[in-house]
Amino acid sequence: MTNNDNYNNIKKLPNGLEKLKILTYIPKPTKGDYLTGYITRFFIQKVNDKSSPIYEIKASYASNIESKVYYTLTSLDWRLNGTPEQIKKSNAASVKLASADIPKIGLYLPNLLQFHKK
Repeated sequence: MTNNDNYNNIKKLPNGLEKLKILTYIPKPTKGDYLTGYITRFFIQKVNDKSSPIYEIKASYASNIESKVYYTLTSLDWRLNGTPEQIKKSNAASVKLASADIPKIGLYLPNLLQFHKK
């Protein structure tokens, strides 16, 4: 066995874990979303590193992540309609709930009026 073979064996992930390619996503609320008044947003972060990047992902991709034990997945309802004060209060509450799963998600979502139409 060569050194190269040893390296290739060592760099393999344990227990058949494959390296996950993260597909990030920026939502684009539709007219229907604005009629409903909110969208559901999904976020992931490495489970063993609370300072690792936070990624927003599509809802359809979230089901793939749920089966991966090395990522924390959380979702939140993001308000789109109302007065700026109502939207800020509602979205701040959603961020606070999601921070139980991903503590620094508030740093990822500083604009509580994101997607609000005047």
